[in-house]
Amino acid sequence: MSICPWYKDGYCTSPLLDGPSADVVNKVQCLGGRELYIQCRYYRETQEVSEGSYDVFGKPFLMVHGIDKPPDVSCEFAKVFKHEQGKYLVGCLVLKRFLGVHEVSQCSSYWKSCPYRRIGLKLGVTL
Repeated sequence: MSICPWYKDGYCTSPLLDGPSADVVNKVQCLGGRELYIQCRYYRETQEVSEGSYDVFGKPFLMVHGIDKPPDVSCEFAKVFKHEQGKYLVGCLVLKRFLGVHEVSQCSSYWKSCPYRRIGLKLGVTL
């Protein structure tokens, strides 16, 4: 029997939530096989890995990574995404992860002198 792909260690990690939550977990439904877990209101089909997808940067947590307005980031190693819940996310290709809210403001202001950008240029980092 299969389990819901969003169920991890007693938490629901659905992208429809702001972050992992045990409050919405119904173990009977989460662990009951595909025919049960696809009926959950927090279930969303997982997307295929493609260029520019979230899979490069890991799973975003909107409380940590989500910002309200489109960021002004000029660094060639920063990729901006619009999340389905209306928040914006910035992924760093050098770090291979989403930047936290405070990191985005630093990235916007000091991208020319960023040590990760220098590493990316030196190594020829690409998506």
